[in-house]
Amino acid sequence: MKRLTSHESLAYIGHLKNVLEHAGILCMIKNAHLSGGIGEIPFLECLPELWVLKSLDFHRANQLLAELESPIELAQQWRCRNCRELIDGQFVVCWNCGATTEQS
Repeated sequence: MKRLTSHESLAYIGHLKNVLEHAGILCMIKNAHLSGGIGEIPFLECLPELWVLKSLDFHRANQLLAELESPIELAQQWRCRNCRELIDGQFVVCWNCGATTEQS
């Protein structure tokens, strides 16, 4: 069993756990209920931690989390050939005339 990461947000650690489990990596959260001890217990020791149960999955889990946290490249804007409107890259249909990128 290896510690993968920690974060101040239990919700974020829970999200990462769900992502890894969806990929078939068994993991668990430690310190999920220690937030009430902050002040009596040092802050960094109370942070929720995500642990990978099988050491063989550790490298793959690190790769998945790195991909998850890498910035997303947005598609470039395109100009509709039908009506000449400038459309943001994430859209494939012109908001003005309804033409698609294939039609444009």
